[in-house]
Amino acid sequence: MVAHKNILIVGGGLAGCFAAAAAVDAGHAVTLCDAYRPQAASRVAAGLFNVVTGREAAKTWLADEQLAAIHAFLARPAYAELRAYFHFMPIYRPFQDGYTYNEWMVRLEDPGFAEFAQHQGIPEQEDILTNPMGGLRILTCGWVNVPALCNAMLALLQQDFGMRYYVCEFDYAQLDPGSGTVAAGEWAGTYDEVIFAEGMGIRANPWFQDIEIRPLKGQIADLKLAPGLQGDQIYLRKSFLIPKGNDFYTVGSTYELHFQDDEVTPEGIENILDSVRQQVTLPFDLSGTRAAIRPTTPNRRPILGRHPQHDRLVVFNGLGTKGVLQAPLMAQALRDWLDGHVATLPKDVSADRFLKKNV
Repeated sequence: MVAHKNILIVGGGLAGCFAAAAAVDAGHAVTLCDAYRPQAASRVAAGLFNVVTGREAAKTWLADEQLAAIHAFLARPAYAELRAYFHFMPIYRPFQDGYTYNEWMVRLEDPGFAEFAQHQGIPEQEDILTNPMGGLRILTCGWVNVPALCNAMLALLQQDFGMRYYVCEFDYAQLDPGSGTVAAGEWAGTYDEVIFAEGMGIRANPWFQDIEIRPLKGQIADLKLAPGLQGDQIYLRKSFLIPKGNDFYTVGSTYELHFQDDEVTPEGIENILDSVRQQVTLPFDLSGTRAAIRPTTPNRRPILGRHPQHDRLVVFNGLGTKGVLQAPLMAQALRDWLDGHVATLPKDVSADRFLKKNV
């Protein structure tokens, strides 16, 4: 039996929300504070989740486990209303050339890969869609309305689980890292765990400066296509086109390692729109744009763990471009470890890979 804990979570994006859900499910008391920045990654994200990624169509790391964690979470009666924000649909990836065709055909010979994808040998909607060689249909994918999901989770966790929620900047100076005591503010008190799920905000955190976060800027556009394209699947050729209904699509994203700020740029949006023109022949009208900076890591794995000197301080970060897929599984893995159900965290996600070498 795990002792009841008093837990403070800093950050209300995907990481913070799923960390809170895992904690209340385990019977702990949770307080969450979030600065609520409109341009935070979870407030801008297109929400695509895809289990087959890259030019070579590699199966995503822990794809089976990540999908299982999503479905297990949504199967809980307490979270039934959150299913409305998840839209499961296939992704259609047209073959761009003979090289990708050959690579993907080899992949399909692997039973572990074939359960996720199927060959579409006949071109679809040739008058509209650029896919002369057919393509690969990835079956177990979709998109999530991430901002609405986070808002709904925060409301549900307050109403049904008694979570205390504050929209505020966290004042690091008020926290004693040794005792877990916050000296001032509405959330003042002593906490058994303080979980920092701050995304890019981790750069200001005085205790996790050794965490290696690699900022990755992404720009996204919303547009309306002329009628004609089938809206029952996501299209992916350089950029994704996510159907939102009534011929509206979200498209993107850029992957910018070098940038000046988190603002939309004409060059970034034009790059996205050019990729749309390469995919479809239909005219379209641009209806909106947005941008955010995503926290990625050198090995593209999340960062989970305790501070090496202050064991009440915990980090949950680095979800990067795969937050929808990774958040449920990683939040549960972190909770199981913090509650002593498992002895160690996997090396490729443990924060020790950054923190221990500087102790």
